[in-house]
Amino acid sequence: MSNSDEEFVPEEEAEEGPAAVKKLREKLKKTVGEKQEYLEGWQRARADFANFKREEAVRVASSKARVTAATIEGLLPALDALELASRHGDATAAILERQFLDSLKKIGVERLGSAGEEFDPARHEALGRSETSDKEKDHTVVSVELSGYSIGEIIIRPAHVIIATHHG
Repeated sequence: MSNSDEEFVPEEEAEEGPAAVKKLREKLKKTVGEKQEYLEGWQRARADFANFKREEAVRVASSKARVTAATIEGLLPALDALELASRHGDATAAILERQFLDSLKKIGVERLGSAGEEFDPARHEALGRSETSDKEKDHTVVSVELSGYSIGEIIIRPAHVIIATHHG
């Protein structure tokens, strides 16, 4: 220990000897305890902040998806009109519909519903039933009357479908 690191102890305290050492040890023990308490508090605060950042990122992403879903919902009537015109042979409408769907796909919007897929009540809304003698086609989509759309896990609108029902 260098001279500059040595602590000055007044002569009267030096004469106390063991009592002064005991007092210093108690003070050291208290200081070590406080240090540990502060360290644990800092570690908890750091963990809380990391959790907050994670939760906030999830909340922001979810909020963005909901805002996008609401915006897309407002555009669906125009897309439905293009889809209907395309089904009736309008080539221009078919081109516009494809461009519209490609643009939506770039922002994560997916079209729901296609003939032959398994009926899923979370993604489809059954408008009617069509009887089938083929047991394999039971509860599958026969036709899509109105396409559905989703973004991530959010269903913007379920597909309106006709489903096959086996009666054998």
